[in-house]
Amino acid sequence: MKKANQQRGKRNRQRGAELQRQVVKIAKTYGLDAWNRDRGGAQHEQGDVEISTIYFGCKRRKSCAQWLYPEKDEWGVFFREDSGKLMVSIPAEFLFDLMSEFTDHIRDKIDPNWRNK
Repeated sequence: MKKANQQRGKRNRQRGAELQRQVVKIAKTYGLDAWNRDRGGAQHEQGDVEISTIYFGCKRRKSCAQWLYPEKDEWGVFFREDSGKLMVSIPAEFLFDLMSEFTDHIRDKIDPNWRNK
């Protein structure tokens, strides 16, 4: 018999796993090395998926804040919280295309501790 906390949120965990598999599958179509690091809810400490030695989290929501989506002819949206790091929201395919072209050139420049600075 399953405990209450195992039953709670089962579909949400499934949807998150589906997103992780989708991200890995699309990244591979761009010729990138990609792995799902969070199999079976293992909670990999570096991220949910690894694409060309870079870790990414995957968050799936029923709806996202509309301000995260580009408007007009924009390609992406830059945003930050007060006193926070500058971030950007861009279409995944655009990111994968950039990564497939430039990952070998920038791999040694990626700082894994960027959040701590």
